[in-house]
Amino acid sequence: MTDIGPIKSTLPQTSVATTGKRSSKSVSQPQTEPQHSNSAQEREAAAVRITRLFHQAGVTTSKFSKLDEDTNKKLARRKQVQQSRKLSNLERILEKALEFSPEQSSDEQVDLDWFFSFVDLAENIFSTTMQEIWGKIFAVEVSKPGTFSLRTLQTLKQLTQRDAKIFQNAVSLTSRMKGENSPKILYGYYQKPNLMTFLGLSKGQQLNLAEYGLTYPNLLTLMDAGLIFNSEIESGELDPSKRSEWKCGAETYYLAPKKSGIMLNYYKFTATGAELSKLVSSIPNSQYLQALKYTLQGGFEVN
Repeated sequence: MTDIGPIKSTLPQTSVATTGKRSSKSVSQPQTEPQHSNSAQEREAAAVRITRLFHQAGVTTSKFSKLDEDTNKKLARRKQVQQSRKLSNLERILEKALEFSPEQSSDEQVDLDWFFSFVDLAENIFSTTMQEIWGKIFAVEVSKPGTFSLRTLQTLKQLTQRDAKIFQNAVSLTSRMKGENSPKILYGYYQKPNLMTFLGLSKGQQLNLAEYGLTYPNLLTLMDAGLIFNSEIESGELDPSKRSEWKCGAETYYLAPKKSGIMLNYYKFTATGAELSKLVSSIPNSQYLQALKYTLQGGFEVN
């Protein structure tokens, strides 16, 4: 797992005398540069960017090279550039893996099918940020084979740098309940309808996750990538006599329902999302956690 200048106003400026009357002096019109000149420069700059990007893929035009005269030379050059970049990608991922030192180690050997699948996918990771993630994955897998599934690698391969940033922010909002492996993004609670709720008393409260950088389109992106489940989840009714222990980053907090019929609202990470969340360096969002605790106080004893 690996990415218009403002137009000056041409309105005439009128000088005003200190008495407030308009000056009788003629007003000169400001000179404007021909817009076609700027447009030509912008087109040229765009052409340079386009050409450079295609050049990295081993593709050029007759404007910059005579290789267009010979298709075989063009194909050979493109193949050479592709292979060179793939090799460079693998070398950088190897360097990242060597820099990362997992705490655990195992004498068990990495599955060769997994390894060569990893190589086939990793050679096409060009982003420096994503190369670091892939390097960590390999280092962890060597120290503890079986940690990452091929399905996780396939999912990670589809992520862009923007997707990875969204995922990193989502991880900063996660909590884990003691005894469970899958992280959750808690955002509120729901009170099962009863006589008191029918009388207009509290039916629950929810946070707006967009205020903490996780908008609904961001959630859809994570769902489409298979990192979180495709819908909001309600827990079963929680037992008021039991207190659950949760951890957000290094901070531990406890939740105990004040009454029966209380359910937590959250988004849950998939198995793939849970695996990848272990690799993401993300600082827990303290403002979110403070707001979450305040929101849950309506239905829970929070400490």
